[in-house]
Amino acid sequence: MAKSIPPEPQDLEASRDARVARQRLERVDEYVALLRRAASLHATIGSNPDASLRSLIQAGDARRAVLQLAAEGHIAQRRRPKASVPAPADTCLVFLDECGAHSVTSTDPFPMFCLTAVIVRESSYEDLDLLVRAWKKTHLNNADFVIHEPDIRAKVGPWRGAARDQVLKALAELIAQLDFVVVACVVRRPAYVAEFGQSAPDMSLPAHPYLMTLDFLIERVIMVLEAQFNGGRAKVIAESRGAKEDALLQYEFARLHLDGTSYIASAWFRQQLHPGIHFEPKGGPNASGLQLADLSARPVAEKVAAPKSNPERWEQVRLKLCAGQQTKNSILGLKIMPWDPIYADLWKS
Repeated sequence: MAKSIPPEPQDLEASRDARVARQRLERVDEYVALLRRAASLHATIGSNPDASLRSLIQAGDARRAVLQLAAEGHIAQRRRPKASVPAPADTCLVFLDECGAHSVTSTDPFPMFCLTAVIVRESSYEDLDLLVRAWKKTHLNNADFVIHEPDIRAKVGPWRGAARDQVLKALAELIAQLDFVVVACVVRRPAYVAEFGQSAPDMSLPAHPYLMTLDFLIERVIMVLEAQFNGGRAKVIAESRGAKEDALLQYEFARLHLDGTSYIASAWFRQQLHPGIHFEPKGGPNASGLQLADLSARPVAEKVAAPKSNPERWEQVRLKLCAGQQTKNSILGLKIMPWDPIYADLWKS
């Protein structure tokens, strides 16, 4: 049997608008059918549909005609998972955290938003957790201490005083020692507004900046699971940010399982990821993974904000970024939105 050839990114990009148009056409067809059914029921009960209903049907037909034109032409098949079922030994845990303000109109002086995933084999997590807890006991006098990256920058608690530099050096050495992989997506807020305004870059993406960033990140996470973890299946764990915020994130995660993205078929999301994000406090049972994601996000964001800088922990975190196959502009482990040529090879230094 001939081996299928994966679609080129440019083919998928060219197909994006037509694919989205077809998806929307299905919904408009259903919408107009319901409107016509309502008009039919009006007639059944001896009542004529009012002008507003007729106007909605006409507008729906017009929208349908536009979408039919946009949906024409060849649509490249999106990337799909391997036929093999992931081995239990390759099961992974994916921890999510972020830094910076996600709203593109935020007045936060730090101009970046970074969403980061830390990927660990589940079979290795207990050892990683023991190393982190032992480090905390030695350097922070409390194995259950909850590390918050903003506290490090603010120099509060154990992150101040004469021992600060020594503790930070030891923390960098710990990160270098631990076995995990990082995938990060950075949104350059001012550049994003200048290029796209407050809208999504294209109609296939959610308008909410956080959810858009989640789409970009999870796309790469499942490719990393295939490239570096033998296609291992993963459970996604995130710090709880509040009932509404968690619900929005959960909804978008479920949508990826049902619809996929412009580049990745929904079947691949379903094969690589357990349904549903697990929300936990940063001091909960998976504290070490969530805190590593927290510690990894800021140095990546600061490096993108100032490419010639050398932020705290960058040297250690950059070596954890999944080198993988290169995508359109960068390695799998780093997505920068919007892209600029000044970031070529950023992860190398």
